[in-house]
Amino acid sequence: MLLISADPAHSLGDVFDVTLGDRHRTIPGGPRNLHLRELDAAAALAKRRGDLEAALHEIVTSFGSSESATAGGQGVNELMDLAPPGIDELLGILEVAESVDAGATHAPQTPTGQTCDLVIVDTAPTGHALRLLEMPEVAREWVQLLLRVMLKYRQVVRPGHLAAELVSLSKSIRGLQNLLHDRVATRFIIVTRAAAVARLETERLLARLGRLQLAAPMVLVNAMTLAPGRCPWCRATAAAERRELATLARATRRRSHECAIILTPLSSPPPTGVAALKEWAASWVRLAL
Repeated sequence: MLLISADPAHSLGDVFDVTLGDRHRTIPGGPRNLHLRELDAAAALAKRRGDLEAALHEIVTSFGSSESATAGGQGVNELMDLAPPGIDELLGILEVAESVDAGATHAPQTPTGQTCDLVIVDTAPTGHALRLLEMPEVAREWVQLLLRVMLKYRQVVRPGHLAAELVSLSKSIRGLQNLLHDRVATRFIIVTRAAAVARLETERLLARLGRLQLAAPMVLVNAMTLAPGRCPWCRATAAAERRELATLARATRRRSHECAIILTPLSSPPPTGVAALKEWAASWVRLAL
């Protein structure tokens, strides 16, 4: 199993109380088949964008030997500026998609050669994650537009390197789309809180995922006050959480009878490290719908 953090504000290492980077690693005391990685999206997108810019530069400078390198560079920047907003983030997330592509001949492997039959991606918060989920179709249209322009002027400019880069990028984006929409291979687990603002955001997220035809079979409601005891403030908090939870459960049932709701108890301080996480996970309960 491979657990990847794609959130620019990585917290995966903090949760497991280890130092992580952009390479798979195991953790002391953890399952031997668990590998962790904090994706360096900036490095991933820089490489992909660098290849694309180099190919674009080749096209721009081929229009005439009198153009200076500076002018060619300006032309490349202008062409890249025509890309849809968020293309840089998409180029970065393709690094994840290509490493976990369900249609690949071989399943993704760790540096030790172990096959990863399960990959969990910890995404960025809701708004950023949704933009990435909606980006592939727009980005693929942009890539195909560039390809059509090259075909139109193929007698003037030999596409060469750029055509190969665009075809490769288009295939990668299509692979990401197929992976996201495979309801058996890919599922989205929503993590939320039993509070009004978080609950409303969760309902909107479920609706958007539904419109995108993406599977969301589980909602995990975090930090519940499950054992308030005799404390008046704790009892009031627990009652408010139960009301929000009931509203969320009704909204979930309207969309799908197959979506499970899992409750996790409030823990102070938050659990960190393998032993504390195991103990905390044992206290999770499934809400009876």
